[in-house]
Amino acid sequence: LKRFLKQNDDYPPLEGKIPDMTSDTTRYVSLQEAYQKQAEQDRATICEIATKLLDECKQASNGCDLHVGMPSDDEIVTFCKNARYLRILETRPLYAEYKVQDPASPTLSILKPASFENIPNFDTIQADARDDLQTAMFDPYETDPTQTPLLWWIALRACDAFYDRHEHYPGKHDQELALESDANEVYKFMTQIVTNLGLSECDFIKEQLLDSTKGKDLAREVVRYDEAEIHNIAAVVGGVASQEAVKLITGQYVPFDDTYVYNGIASTAGVYRF
Repeated sequence: LKRFLKQNDDYPPLEGKIPDMTSDTTRYVSLQEAYQKQAEQDRATICEIATKLLDECKQASNGCDLHVGMPSDDEIVTFCKNARYLRILETRPLYAEYKVQDPASPTLSILKPASFENIPNFDTIQADARDDLQTAMFDPYETDPTQTPLLWWIALRACDAFYDRHEHYPGKHDQELALESDANEVYKFMTQIVTNLGLSECDFIKEQLLDSTKGKDLAREVVRYDEAEIHNIAAVVGGVASQEAVKLITGQYVPFDDTYVYNGIASTAGVYRF
């Protein structure tokens, strides 16, 4: 595929079919035939490249037995149909995520150390993730922007920061003053996380989270729930996790990249890269 892309200006093989469209029969059939013809040419090219690669492997083996054979025609057809849907997911160690979001976290000392220099393409991945988060802010939950999943993720990450310092989650003590104190500290961590993620200048974040009234209401809500695990929410998240496990095991379909956040209050969800 790499050689094919190099020969064809980075265009992958055609799969041989076109989507439904508004057209008359004659033009649609002509276009379909053109696509099928090009797809057959692409499959023939892939087959030639595979044959040449196999010959190169045989020459390089110096007479040793090869455990690689020529793909069957059906395998080549299937590969060409799905080549354009191949994706590479570049994830990062949890240490790197914590280092960016909460660099003062005591958890960093117990996570396996890893220098940024040993994380391939870290700067690029981080820059892309930051761009993705800023783009996501242009698509809040329409019915009620305060229910946008990313806001709740920031609040929950702030609860993790609270736990790292106190070894218990906020809301443990149900006295009113203790709950308000916990909420204030959680809100402080929320603002720090937003700044570390490069979202502090985002208008949506300024309105929904950095506004102390709305931001502290969100902090009070996550403090109030006191690490509760509700069975119906656990069932939904467990079902999503099993779906993603099947994707990884079978190597089919594209897994979430990288964090799935489910908001059971509004029955909405989001996938974000951090």
